[in-house]
Amino acid sequence: MTAEEGTGLVHIAPGAGEEDFKLAKEENLAVVESIDESANYIDGFGGLTGKNAKEDPNLVIDKLKEKGVLFKEENYAHRYPVCWRCKTELVWRVVDEWYIAMDHTSPEASSDKSSKVKPKTLREQMVEVAKKINWIPKFGLERELDWLKNMHDWLISKKRYWGLALPIWECSNCGNFEVVGGKEELEEKAVSGWDKFSGNSPHRPWIDQVKIKCSQCQSMVTRIPDVGSPWLDAGIVSISTMPQDWFPADFITESFPGQFKNWFYSLIAMSTVLKNTNPFKTILGFATLLDEKGEEMHKSKGNAIEFNEAADRIGVDVMRWMYLRQNPADNLLFGYHRADEVRRWFHLRLWNVYAFFVNYANSDNWSTKDKFTPENVLDKWLLSRLKGNIENLQKALEKYDAADAVGNVEIFIIRDLSNWFVRRSRDRIGPTAENLKDKNDAYQTLYYVLTEYSKVLASMIPFMSDEIYRNLTGESSVHLSSWPDLRQFKSEPKLEQDMENAIKLASVIHAFRKMGNIKVRIPLIDLTYKGPSAISKKVEQTLKAEVNVKNLGYEGVFKGAEKDFAVSGNISHLKSAGNQALAEGEAREIIRQIQIARKEAGCDLSEHVVVTLPNWPKEFEEYIKKSTLSKKLIKGKEFAISRN
Repeated sequence: MTAEEGTGLVHIAPGAGEEDFKLAKEENLAVVESIDESANYIDGFGGLTGKNAKEDPNLVIDKLKEKGVLFKEENYAHRYPVCWRCKTELVWRVVDEWYIAMDHTSPEASSDKSSKVKPKTLREQMVEVAKKINWIPKFGLERELDWLKNMHDWLISKKRYWGLALPIWECSNCGNFEVVGGKEELEEKAVSGWDKFSGNSPHRPWIDQVKIKCSQCQSMVTRIPDVGSPWLDAGIVSISTMPQDWFPADFITESFPGQFKNWFYSLIAMSTVLKNTNPFKTILGFATLLDEKGEEMHKSKGNAIEFNEAADRIGVDVMRWMYLRQNPADNLLFGYHRADEVRRWFHLRLWNVYAFFVNYANSDNWSTKDKFTPENVLDKWLLSRLKGNIENLQKALEKYDAADAVGNVEIFIIRDLSNWFVRRSRDRIGPTAENLKDKNDAYQTLYYVLTEYSKVLASMIPFMSDEIYRNLTGESSVHLSSWPDLRQFKSEPKLEQDMENAIKLASVIHAFRKMGNIKVRIPLIDLTYKGPSAISKKVEQTLKAEVNVKNLGYEGVFKGAEKDFAVSGNISHLKSAGNQALAEGEAREIIRQIQIARKEAGCDLSEHVVVTLPNWPKEFEEYIKKSTLSKKLIKGKEFAISRN
């Protein structure tokens, strides 16, 4: 409405709209109830009585036309509320309900004239209590305070038959009402009906049998028919559940949307009134679950996914991991494509490491020893990383930061264990490995890491961790084991930093090879690099094996990027590999082809084969045979392997 429109008169209907109702309260205008819960006009409205306000929207307009007082009629588009579930249009209705006043002080505080401190309202007290709580994410406190600042009085009643029976007895004679504080008080005040109520739960119809006497006019008083809001009941849980041991609770969690004005609010309200302190120490709130396109899930839209369906299709461990790795402040986009990405990214990697260990350990008939002293730099590094990683993970969990904890897990399992340790240890284990002490240490390290880390993963992926732990240890369940004792691990921070530098430099060298189209199987004779420090001698051999470089040289700090590594020299120079390097590269490619063929043929890890090849570098024949468990290489037109 603008100043140029209308008649200059403003219509107000306090019983039919929120803004009108607020203004009427401010101006002390009468609020008239006009429709019932089915939107039918109630008695007293003449020809409108019994008719439906929503189904007959023109009733009022027609009445105005009859009286000749309608100035103008026109249609215009505007926002209109609908039911969130079925999308039916809603009608605003005013009814008498029961509220808890937010801006009144308690009668006891108000009557204390001796106190020089201004008594605080319930709203002010709740603000103080909310600030004592650790909110995760931090903006949760701001949202709760915003709700506390702007909310109206707390509506605590509902027009329903079954529910929390409000302990309010209202006198129909004088209007006085009394709130009964418990069964003992009710029994003392009861003048009839106690025998029918005693022994039953405090719900309808039993509670309604009890009558009390009005303390003002001595009339017989009946309990009000209203039931309490479910949030009134939900808010008492922190006090009603083992308050001596569990109050305040250490931790609660719920979805953010809606809970600032519902459960979070009711918990704080109840605890403020009854205890004047916070009902819990920490709250973790999380955003909403949406589909993969970022849309809300609804059965009517066809994009809803039932829990049991998802659990059967992708497994609950994958679902749990999706939730755990998600920033709780952001909406989670959930669907089968994303679930499969997570499964391949983490769960499949972990299972492949487990399968790698089990297959080779069984092929060697290996069994674990109680103690071992690792000598290989890879074993020492991984065990040190295990301790540091679990320490960081534990700190994250103690701060209720699941996403940070999962980030630590993924770095350890994917980068450290799968991409580095296992790949660099392949030549150390299996039937072709000749150093028995080193082979045993590699097996023992993998066994130790998998069993100890299963204990850490038990709360995150309970089924896969239990499967791995039980299969390796023979014990009944990982969930009956204790958290790893970190004192048994040895920290080697210098070694960890050296290996971290080696991993970073390896990534740079691989990228350099890719840029120059130089395959990793072709060895580089000499390569120099720049970086924050030289790679230590004890990890240099591991790095050289990873990037297939014979000699590495350090040229100092990389100017302008002192913390970064960079390869020196030009690609064209490195491409000019000698005949020996090319022959070694050819031998590595033949080994790769034979290993693929062995796998496709279903060969056991310890099974020997005969290989037919058109050609192979003679100087690397023994190397090829040893690496592939080939009894002999036979010259032929086409590549093939034959089993015994």
